[in-house]
Amino acid sequence: MSVNIADIKNIVTEAGQLSRLYYGKVSRSVKADLSIVSEADSAVENFFRLSLTALAPQYGYIGEETDESKLPAAGEDHAWVVDALDGSRAFVAQMPLWTPTVCLLKGDRAVAGAAINPITGELYWATQDGPAFCNDEPLNPAYSKTLEPNSLIIGPTNHHRVFEVDFPGRIYCLGAPIYQLCLVAKGAVSGMFFDTTLNLWDLAFPSLLLERVGAVMVYASGRPVVLSELMGRGKVREPIFAGGAEMVELLRQRIKFKSG
Repeated sequence: MSVNIADIKNIVTEAGQLSRLYYGKVSRSVKADLSIVSEADSAVENFFRLSLTALAPQYGYIGEETDESKLPAAGEDHAWVVDALDGSRAFVAQMPLWTPTVCLLKGDRAVAGAAINPITGELYWATQDGPAFCNDEPLNPAYSKTLEPNSLIIGPTNHHRVFEVDFPGRIYCLGAPIYQLCLVAKGAVSGMFFDTTLNLWDLAFPSLLLERVGAVMVYASGRPVVLSELMGRGKVREPIFAGGAEMVELLRQRIKFKSG
């Protein structure tokens, strides 16, 4: 990887600073898929596209708010995957649950990236080698292997409508999938489940963090999430589960998607 992780972290940090200029000052609109977007999304997306393209002009670019993906130059196999403002609904509501995020792919494998929560000051990042970090602290979660009444997991805000849940603990619903998956990688919660609304840009960087901490991310069927299947900008076809392997297996048994 020819790009320095410090450059990626600086760009993501600047995107967080730009986001804060809009925080509490935007109005929301609804996209065709019924997701929420604001003027901050397009401003941060434009910043990312210009900054990352200047950093590595030969790399490809895939952004949530960019209609067409830019292919890598001939002979190049790297591409940026960007979610300018994951958690737009929370951003508009002024809840501190949103993250500008960048992931660098080599082929269809995540190799580096960063995500920042500008309100809490958490900068999650990982490079091609070594551990994942939150700020300067390596992530080293200790995942629970049992379900208890005080077990804490994260789920989608619509879980009561689309899942059948037999779970003795607590389910928190924070909305934005990237930040929630960062919390799983941090070990703040025992695991996470989510519905079929996720895309490549939601999962690329978290997949890197989870890999580095020894966690797993699988579909409800138990099949691992493979980024190459999402390169066409489509959504996942099954719900996902993430966390320590033992906890994920327990959650898959206890939480069932209402496919009908």
